[in-house]
Amino acid sequence: MKAIEIDDLLQLKTISTPVYHPTGDCFLYVENSIDETTNQYISTIFLYDLTTKVKTALQTGGLNHSPTWNKEGTAFLFLSTQTGTQQGYLYVCDEEQTKQVTNEVNDVQAIMWHLDSQRFFYTTLRKDTISTPDVFITESIDYLENGRGLISESERSVICLSSLTCEKVEELTTYSLGYGLKKMMTLSPDGQYLTFENRLLHDPFNQDSGIFRLNLHTKKIDKLTNLDTGMFGEPTYSQGGRYLGMVGSAVSYHTSNQLAVYVYDLKQERLTKMMESLDAQVSDFAVSDCKSTTANALLQWSNSEQCFYTLVSLEGNVQLVQVNLDGSWKILEMLGPHVTDFALHPNKPEALICISTSDSPTQLVHYHLHTEKSELLLDTGTKLKDKVQGIYHKVEYTAADNGRVPGFLVVPKNFAENKKYPLIVNIHGGPYTMHTETFHHEVQYMISQGYLVLLVNPRGSFGYGQKHLDGVVGKYGEGDYQDIMTAVDGVLEEFNCIDSNELFVTGGSYGGFMVNWIVTQNQRFKAAITQRSMSNFVSMIGTSDIGYYFFVEESRADILQPEILWQKSPLAHVKNVETPILVMQSEQDYRCPMEQADQWYRALKYLKKEAKFIRFNHANHELSRTGNPQLRIIRLREMLKWFNEHR
Repeated sequence: MKAIEIDDLLQLKTISTPVYHPTGDCFLYVENSIDETTNQYISTIFLYDLTTKVKTALQTGGLNHSPTWNKEGTAFLFLSTQTGTQQGYLYVCDEEQTKQVTNEVNDVQAIMWHLDSQRFFYTTLRKDTISTPDVFITESIDYLENGRGLISESERSVICLSSLTCEKVEELTTYSLGYGLKKMMTLSPDGQYLTFENRLLHDPFNQDSGIFRLNLHTKKIDKLTNLDTGMFGEPTYSQGGRYLGMVGSAVSYHTSNQLAVYVYDLKQERLTKMMESLDAQVSDFAVSDCKSTTANALLQWSNSEQCFYTLVSLEGNVQLVQVNLDGSWKILEMLGPHVTDFALHPNKPEALICISTSDSPTQLVHYHLHTEKSELLLDTGTKLKDKVQGIYHKVEYTAADNGRVPGFLVVPKNFAENKKYPLIVNIHGGPYTMHTETFHHEVQYMISQGYLVLLVNPRGSFGYGQKHLDGVVGKYGEGDYQDIMTAVDGVLEEFNCIDSNELFVTGGSYGGFMVNWIVTQNQRFKAAITQRSMSNFVSMIGTSDIGYYFFVEESRADILQPEILWQKSPLAHVKNVETPILVMQSEQDYRCPMEQADQWYRALKYLKKEAKFIRFNHANHELSRTGNPQLRIIRLREMLKWFNEHR
């Protein structure tokens, strides 16, 4: 029987951004893949006819995404890298012709029609000064960003208004986009107001944001979320425009604070939190290395149902939830473990829904909201069905303080209970993310190499309520470490097939920190791999792009309390390490900088520990998910080589 191989990564395809035609008879969608010849990611825009079931490629070559129909359904705008930078384009259906409609120095990030189908809004990055390549001068603390590099003080994210003739471009306002959100702007149904998310203060120490409304005639800006704290985004109007839905939190921003759905009644000028009884995180925070970016809004209004729909990360699943105006809610549980995207029919109780499963990167289904019947339209996992061996089993154990320790044990289909298997504990990053039963090439490849894989959602993981999240703040390496070891003990006791002498551990980002911490606390693992990790919080606060606020909040200590930061650092306990360690880090990782790996690796070698160092150039913090395809292949090959050598 064939199994998943490393090179299968290059053949994987995902589907994102389904967009109904105004008639609802057909839809656009984006197919994402890798061009093995050029070692580049490509995205193709297709048109799918719901009557004939025929799909037609309309835009190929390079990255083509974020399609959006005009109200007549005669043309659509989209973003593309056809000219190098990402710009806005127009496709006219009858003429089958494409025209570039923006010409910005930097990438265009989003694009949206005005009601007149002639003008359109788009977002981009602009700056007032011209930088000198060899000299960078700043007085700001937030001068660096992972995936972006050095940031000039004059740079600003802006929303512009232009037209198909490109005769005039008007810069309207600055904007921001909150963590975990997708859509920064929308237009009121009457076309009078541009509604958008923006920071409350121009203060690098304050990440709070609100929903603002720009009158397109008078240019006056009003703040609709009349709160001094919180994070609010994803503005979405109801039919008729009385209600404005949004995703956010009323308390001052911190990554660990769960997001909820709020509705602002523009007639009564009242903001209400919905789904009060649902202790869950709104948005998709599932961990995967095969997850496509979508341009579809996280919060959408259904004209037929007169309610909102959104995604929630809950109990190890990502599911679609119906949010009614009276505050009640309903989770559509029949859709599968990981809903990645959705689009609501313009006038019928139907939806297009993208779902990821353990054996398919994306299944696109046509779903009826009343009958809950679904029709499979597209499946990018068809050729993988016979190769995928990993089956997810939900597990849960009880922590020493009676907290929950949920997760998954992934085992092969041909699982033999009388056979002993080695186990890899694969720890997610964040820490505010969540393992779920989704397509994860890395996990499936580990299974194909004869390992079982344990995916734990310790305290700090989304999906299990606010208390579960709060358990890690200021307490890295405490209850979270105990949770992971409790899960290891739990599966060893529950599954006799696991060889207790063949335990391995890996993780990235926060997961990399936890790997470093684990090997300073015990010698239970035969080998470890730490990726994009943290080893020294004293230097981390000063070198990470978000260190000055995120890691100060996470540690509940700043640079004036180095003794607290040091004791929480794996480097302070490096003498205890006996486990062979492979250190993997990216040169352009500004989230968990290379100096963290440098310190950790050199300390290990100084103390004559067994260690190996792999540095990836032209890669940042996102290497394992969206990095250079060939570098991702090398990364996986070296990981399994390290584990296999130490069996």
